[in-house]
Amino acid sequence: MTLARRVAVLIAAGLALCAARPTVTYHGTGTVLALLPPPSDLHATRPVIVIEHDPIAGLMAEHMAMPFIAASTTLFDGLHAGDRISFGLEDTPGALLVVTIERTPPRH
Repeated sequence: MTLARRVAVLIAAGLALCAARPTVTYHGTGTVLALLPPPSDLHATRPVIVIEHDPIAGLMAEHMAMPFIAASTTLFDGLHAGDRISFGLEDTPGALLVVTIERTPPRH
């Protein structure tokens, strides 16, 4: 493989990695109340997660329970109602979109 070809492959791989990472505008923590794959009463075509969340810096000063549209049902893999999570939100036109979810240890 020529040097130019190697460089092109590395650039393409780097661009693919950057494109695969979601843009997180806000970070939150909370407890999963419900996981609703589509269709649901809350959205006909998009997955929805209902989170009882702590205040979200720069967005909401209140502790509250609310639904969020999720980027994909794959974010729900291994999650259950009652799980404590940290999550990333992307501010998209028309909705705050959950783009990352990670289980965290429960509060005591």
